[in-house]
Amino acid sequence: MNETKPQKPIVKLLYNGKDCTSDFSKYLNSVSFCDFENEQSDELSLSLNNNDGYFSDLWYPNKNDKLTCNFIYGKEDFSCGSLTIDENSFEYGVDGDFLEIKALATTTKASLRSNKIKNYSGKTLIQIAQEIGKTHGFEVLKTNGNVKVGTIIQKNESDISFLKRISREYGFIFNIKDGHLTFIELKELENLEPICTITRTDIQSLNLTDAIYKMYGKVKVLYLDNKTKTLKTYTAIGDSQFNDTLTIYKRCANIEEAKNIANNALKSAHKEIKGNIELNKPLINFIAGVNFNLLGFGKFDGKYHVISTKRTINSNGYKLSGEIEKCI
Repeated sequence: MNETKPQKPIVKLLYNGKDCTSDFSKYLNSVSFCDFENEQSDELSLSLNNNDGYFSDLWYPNKNDKLTCNFIYGKEDFSCGSLTIDENSFEYGVDGDFLEIKALATTTKASLRSNKIKNYSGKTLIQIAQEIGKTHGFEVLKTNGNVKVGTIIQKNESDISFLKRISREYGFIFNIKDGHLTFIELKELENLEPICTITRTDIQSLNLTDAIYKMYGKVKVLYLDNKTKTLKTYTAIGDSQFNDTLTIYKRCANIEEAKNIANNALKSAHKEIKGNIELNKPLINFIAGVNFNLLGFGKFDGKYHVISTKRTINSNGYKLSGEIEKCI
């Protein structure tokens, strides 16, 4: 009786558009790719044996050069997209010489990360993102951030930190990949249909935590109405079993903006079940931003959202894990 041999994972690499798979393969110890749905940049990491000295001399990777990587496992071919080399780390020890290359999906421009002070007035989230994108040369793809933010101040923050803050306040996430900024409403992500059902037989390991964390019965927004210049209040009512009230002070264009902020803060505070999962085999569509059903774990069963994933290929094979949270 013939036993089925396990499939061997393959890594395909392009350096500045040129196929370098055969050049790198005999030196490659491991490759990992972290995929995030939020403002954190996707990251590719290569660990290379450098005993021949090539990667600290002739083949030294230059910062801002481009890396493209594919994880191939049978018919599954997962592309990491184009990433920019951001950091090289050299290590020497009794086990030999090693070089680690880190590449990011987000642009490495210093201007995107330098702090500034700026006022935005009468604009929507998407308009602010487009203005920042035009400055740094990336295109905004999603256009559902049509929420007016009244007057908002960039308080000595980098453009990355500023976009992160305002997107969270209004219930959105953003990400910059391949020169494009994606703006997506959290509610839209959580309403997506599950891509699959995952059961015990599909899982290598799973840990989940069910905790009461920052649970509020009410969220109150005290805001200065831009038109009337008077102080107004909007209160979002949550679960009556919780007595604490969160108070937010904000300048808002109207009551709709205050309502948006209050309801988003109330919802964000009620993320109860979170954890990590490792699958038995790689799934090409198991990526940050998708939903799946979990089955076979009693009260932990239900619809889950994938916050981030990590793919790793090394001498032990192909590992796929993810950070997850249960949809409300």
